[in-house]
Amino acid sequence: MRVLFTGIPVYGHLLPMLPLAVAARAAGDEVAVTTADSMAAAVGDLDFFPAGATSAQLRAEHERRSGEPGRSSLSDVGWLVGLLGGTRVDLSYDAVLAVAKEFRPDLIVADFVDVVAPLVAVAVGVPWAGHNVTTSMPPEFTRAWLDELAARAGALGLVPAPRVACLEPLPPELRVGSGVAAEDEIAVRPQPYRPPGGEPVARGSGGRTRVLLTLGTEADPAVHLNRLLAGLSEVDAEVLVTTDAVPAPAHIRFVGFTPLADLLEEVDAVITAGGAGTVAGTLARGLPMVILPMVYDQSLVAECAAATGAALVVPPEDAAAELGKALRAVLDDPAYRSAAREVAARIAELPSPDAAWKELRRRVTGWAGSGLHRAGGLA
Repeated sequence: MRVLFTGIPVYGHLLPMLPLAVAARAAGDEVAVTTADSMAAAVGDLDFFPAGATSAQLRAEHERRSGEPGRSSLSDVGWLVGLLGGTRVDLSYDAVLAVAKEFRPDLIVADFVDVVAPLVAVAVGVPWAGHNVTTSMPPEFTRAWLDELAARAGALGLVPAPRVACLEPLPPELRVGSGVAAEDEIAVRPQPYRPPGGEPVARGSGGRTRVLLTLGTEADPAVHLNRLLAGLSEVDAEVLVTTDAVPAPAHIRFVGFTPLADLLEEVDAVITAGGAGTVAGTLARGLPMVILPMVYDQSLVAECAAATGAALVVPPEDAAAELGKALRAVLDDPAYRSAAREVAARIAELPSPDAAWKELRRRVTGWAGSGLHRAGGLA
């Protein structure tokens, strides 16, 4: 089978899909990844076809079209769906379609907010699967996304076909509300990011308490970093920070963009903005957290993580006064680590990427003979 993985050009959407791509390759299938060229380094040794606009290009064009500045809240449904649907389809559909025609996939796997992939799948006559990257989304976002998909399909003379499955790498603990599984869900164990083909790199802490501070790639570190460092100025621990270096106390060490899988092997706790992939990967390692939600879905993810007992939530604007105290609490109170380890044990019971890929492949075989891709209909 030939499988094309794609999605919007954002690390938090692309990276969670890569373990499944690696599993597909290990099973003997031919795998390629396509998205904007800004994501090329993240895919490791997987075959990569650059296509479409970068995140910065998309935002700039959508700001120009809408006459409004960029939005970073899920309450701005219209702006965000217009960015993901209208603007991204206009700037990226033709390029991704050209890749699909060249690669000739039997299946397309895409992150769940990608409007381009379902359209391309219909255009080339192959099934598509969604891949979730975050907690349960507000119903109004899902409705608006479906409306945008239908509108863009109509403009292209296409009828969107239902997805064959939805890969779900988040455990029920990180889903808002009941965490009820979708009918077409395939659970898959979340894994912290390491580039496909990359080797582990461990530094060792020398016995000293070590903490990871990572804001992800969507929050602007310049806006928050001074407050965060002020909150950590008196912390008796080595702090690894995944941003570029700035003047800071000696116990603060800047490591730049480093695979999360390597960093989690050598820390005792994590401070994060609350990206779903980072939170899931941290819980999978049984580590407690302090979460400072900043953009998009991060407040929802933080709420779920805190409910497990493995995390404390601090508003970013309060970091200078509260971050150090919160970090001390999750390090000193064994209840936080115990809760994290309980979640880790449940995550370990989820199907591996290899098992999830085997199940997806089985469903694709059944779907290909069903005629659904010819009949159309919304997911």
